[in-house]
Amino acid sequence: MAASWLTMKDGVRLSVTFFKPVPKSPGERFPVLFDYYPYRKDEDPTSFSLYTYFARRGYITATVDIRGTGSSEGAVPDREYSERELDDGLEVIRQLSEMPESSGRVGMWGKSWGGFNAIQTAMRRPPALKAILAVDATDDLYAEDVHHMDGAFHCDEFMSFMDNENILPRTPDLRLDEEYFRDRFDHYPWFLTYAKEQVDGEFWRRNSLRWQYEKIAVPCYLIGGLLDGYRDSLSRMLENMKVPVRAVLGPWKHDWPDSGVPGPNYEWRHEAVRWWDRWLKGRETGIMEDPRFIYFMREGHGPDAALQTTPGRWVGGDWPARGMTWRTLYPSGGRQLGDRPGAAGVYRLKYVPSYGLATGYWWGDPTGDIRPDDAGSLVFDTLPLREKLEIAGFPAVRLRVSVDAPTAHWVARLEDVLPDGTVSLVTGKLINGSQRRSRLHPESLVPGEELDLEFELHFTTWTFQPGHRIRLAVSNAQWPMIWPTAYPMTSRLVIGDERTRLDLPVAPAGMPAITNFLPPEPHQERTDARYLGGVAWPGGLAEWKKDVLTSKTSVEWRGSGDFEIGGRRFHTEERTVYEASDADPARAFFRGEASWGFEDAIRKATLRSVIEVSSDQSRFFVTVARSAEENGRLLRSREWKETIPRLFN
Repeated sequence: MAASWLTMKDGVRLSVTFFKPVPKSPGERFPVLFDYYPYRKDEDPTSFSLYTYFARRGYITATVDIRGTGSSEGAVPDREYSERELDDGLEVIRQLSEMPESSGRVGMWGKSWGGFNAIQTAMRRPPALKAILAVDATDDLYAEDVHHMDGAFHCDEFMSFMDNENILPRTPDLRLDEEYFRDRFDHYPWFLTYAKEQVDGEFWRRNSLRWQYEKIAVPCYLIGGLLDGYRDSLSRMLENMKVPVRAVLGPWKHDWPDSGVPGPNYEWRHEAVRWWDRWLKGRETGIMEDPRFIYFMREGHGPDAALQTTPGRWVGGDWPARGMTWRTLYPSGGRQLGDRPGAAGVYRLKYVPSYGLATGYWWGDPTGDIRPDDAGSLVFDTLPLREKLEIAGFPAVRLRVSVDAPTAHWVARLEDVLPDGTVSLVTGKLINGSQRRSRLHPESLVPGEELDLEFELHFTTWTFQPGHRIRLAVSNAQWPMIWPTAYPMTSRLVIGDERTRLDLPVAPAGMPAITNFLPPEPHQERTDARYLGGVAWPGGLAEWKKDVLTSKTSVEWRGSGDFEIGGRRFHTEERTVYEASDADPARAFFRGEASWGFEDAIRKATLRSVIEVSSDQSRFFVTVARSAEENGRLLRSREWKETIPRLFN
């Protein structure tokens, strides 16, 4: 492990840490694996084993702090995946390919942020980049990143966490001087930028692969989780890209596959080496003979928010799956879900903004019994199944609806009703009603006008077992995942019409079983770092309250962590509060707090970020506040207050 610098074209130096293999002969050269984050590599106690694993197998690994973050020089960029960040990435790849010990061939890889910028850097086609590997990343920056989830306004702990990350001082000195305040502490908050970009368009699509798959000309290896919010991109990229693509979709949430929850897990690094050996060393490893898409077929299980291991099996094949068929089910009278539309009718649903907590903060993480959300939904069930039904893909819904308000969202959830009455969430999605015709050109609703909604739910696999019932739940609320729409309202759902239906992608019989994944290997840990405990994201502690006098519902989430690196102790803490008003849906509230502090023999410092959002029918009121304290003395505080028009939310 060796620290060094890469100088960009404007003279700013980016910090890089190398992990290099030992040459077996003089002058031996190695391919380079490059990952790229704003998450402070020098204070990361968890990723050490990733780099040493690949270095032991003949790869130089280079992990780089994005400019303005970690130990890199320069100012914080103006947004995630900024043009500056991506331009720097091209320059880093060029320099890595020209190092004396480099073979000239570079692979770019990473999880979440690292996967996002690997995809977007590949779209710019740097000559030395020969392949990428993206874990838990998406090709759609508007509707599938964390800012406007499913095309609607979203707030969560990431917002305050990221603002806090962006104001942390450079390692290793952690100086809180004027250069620090200029380049980091005082930069314009990203959250305000994203809050103003509520409509899909050039801001989001410029670097979103989804509408320009032809821009990538190198092979892509993709890994995702069935409980990760970014999973939909895998099948889209398989279906639309012309370059070699291999993808694995496991049962876990936003995790690495060797330690993901819920399991089962496998040693993904072994498969990654097969991938890199094929494209960076020119070896025939058999990776391209593997199925293009390997995914975990969930057996179907009861609700369990603490699920550790998912029952099911690995299967593989092409995508779209050959032999896949569709089963169509229609909501009908008596809250039934059947093979025929049934008699014409209408169901009405009064909007209750505070429903949705059982589904979670985004479309991920294991969920418990989903019946509390069903209480605020229209639900339709099949009769108990006589035979098992396996699905894999994007279930689709069509809804013939109307509403007596100018803005409304519709949520559809696919659920499994067990014989004991408990209900498991299979998948779901929300559609912003203003985007019923176009994401790029949203339109207000016409109160009372009937309209047809058609949208896919998020990718899933599931086995509905005999004796279980399939449930479709339809709602207008998905709080706190999605900011409540502003108007009291009642929606209408037309049944007995083919324009209201559920289409299920039935998996083909006889999918080949995949049995060659290796179990996870032990991780090599940093000797100078240790985790000291805490309540870490995304588990945390949550408290739910409902005030029957004011009709307000609140949820509070807290998390913390303590670790030690090189004799310094660090403490992180986060808190988020959500409030929704059933009597006045326009007046919702969010508060996110994040703090980071360190302590050594000489200094003790704490940096805090707070984001508050409230609303009325036409506006969001946003406050971002920061403070920096050292040895008990306030060095600086700063606050931004802005009123932002509320657009179709």
